[in-house]
Amino acid sequence: MRRAEREVLDVAFMHKVLEDAGEICLALNTGGAPYVLPVNFVFHAGGIYFHCAPEGRKLDLWQVDPRVGFTAAVDIQVEKTTTRYRCVCGTGRILPVEAPDLKNAALKAFARKYKAPCHFPVSQEKFAYTRVMRIEIETLTGKYSHPNEGPRPVPHFER
Repeated sequence: MRRAEREVLDVAFMHKVLEDAGEICLALNTGGAPYVLPVNFVFHAGGIYFHCAPEGRKLDLWQVDPRVGFTAAVDIQVEKTTTRYRCVCGTGRILPVEAPDLKNAALKAFARKYKAPCHFPVSQEKFAYTRVMRIEIETLTGKYSHPNEGPRPVPHFER
């Protein structure tokens, strides 16, 4: 990381960003350009969970290559030429959640996080239709733009 003073190696910091973030951006491999999309997610039991329909582009790409890059950011505040934030970036592998008890626990975690008016148990039809996927985190790094560190001299891009 170029700005080493902004790097955060504290796992608790990174987990807190994942708990606080409302969405995460996933980068999947197309064999050409990356396919990046934002998804709702929940950080639960040490993994990142998202849900989706049983078909679609992200599942097609996952079946070819389960590797994923991801990023989430919170507390974003633009101050002239500087942006303040807390963020994480990482890599991992996407795995389907097949066990009904784990799938149900992940769906309940979603309902709590997003204050969804879901009723449990979910109907068998909806439960069978909904895919739940887990990202097994392989790498994770945090970054923080500290308040009061001051913006770069303006204009920093001109000579």
